[in-house]
Amino acid sequence: VAWALVALLAAATGVVQAGSVRATGNPHMEEDTCATEPCKCPAMMLNPFAAVSKPLATQEDTLIKIVKKSIMGFEVFIYHFKQPQRISELQLPFKILPMHTLDMEGVVDLKVPPHQSTDSWFPGYQWSILVCTKCQRSTHLGWRFESVTNPSEQFYALIVSYDDEEQTNTLAVGDAEKMGVAAEISIGTPAPGWMVAMVLAMAEGSTQTSPVA
Repeated sequence: VAWALVALLAAATGVVQAGSVRATGNPHMEEDTCATEPCKCPAMMLNPFAAVSKPLATQEDTLIKIVKKSIMGFEVFIYHFKQPQRISELQLPFKILPMHTLDMEGVVDLKVPPHQSTDSWFPGYQWSILVCTKCQRSTHLGWRFESVTNPSEQFYALIVSYDDEEQTNTLAVGDAEKMGVAAEISIGTPAPGWMVAMVLAMAEGSTQTSPVA
């Protein structure tokens, strides 16, 4: 209810235009994703109330910076990471928004080997991959992070991008006083072939093991 009231107030005051959320896909690729209308994954509709507001411990060698953004007038924190070279030679950069909850309709949670999942941007948490299957092309939405010692403790990390035009400053590693604010945030990145293959394999396995009606 509170989220709906915020949306209505934002629309009435013009805040929606300044802090609108749109999904445009991977900044490294020029392919259609779940961002393409009329298809949109429910997980891509950001609720600022669900964003993780407390600081999270981060992996020192992969954190680039932390930036403060605005979603419909609510401040959230975007973590800029790069892939560790020990997992990927490309060391691609990602901007992620940690969320307490996520609408998992149409989203597949792909597990990875422990030696990879425990090499985590957030120490003490192991990661799995979130892929949306609702659209014609699967979209890599982000990751789920689960506590290694307490599996019931978890959060989600959405891949996002945003408009830098209104950004004034950033929170660099070790500099907690300097922050930047930007309005436009978009979500999602096209899933690579190997990830799509894993999703299809999971779906095929589920079909084969389902009881016959």
